[in-house]
Amino acid sequence: MDALDKAVKAAGGVTSLAIALGVRQSAVSNWKSRSRIPAAQALGIERATGVSRHELCPEIFGAAADLAPVTKQQLLDKLGLSSDAHLAKVLGLPVDQVAAWPITGAVPAVPQVLQLLGIASQAPAGPVSTDPDADRIGPVDTA
Repeated sequence: MDALDKAVKAAGGVTSLAIALGVRQSAVSNWKSRSRIPAAQALGIERATGVSRHELCPEIFGAAADLAPVTKQQLLDKLGLSSDAHLAKVLGLPVDQVAAWPITGAVPAVPQVLQLLGIASQAPAGPVSTDPDADRIGPVDTA
């Protein structure tokens, strides 16, 4: 299963992911058929599903393998927490998302986890505009 399939499953389907991102369902379907996610959407997908930007676009954000993997159990122990609910509260994530992480598997490299581990993550880029004239300012003439 590739990263986009994991994201679609975590979101509850193609339509749910499209709604969370504010795009058409056909856009997500096209990403699946091309096996390529626009880099501008990777952060939104990460926020919506917890699937790491490093898995979604390793050519842009670097491979997830470059990050030191930590299991959910190690994270709970490090923070002195006893349950998924407590970990979710600390991370500011939904409880069901944190509960879906396997206890012995590596936790996803979402920004909240990286920050807790003291790993500097890349600052998110500003929103990408699709308007080529967005940075141009010109007079508006009236007829």
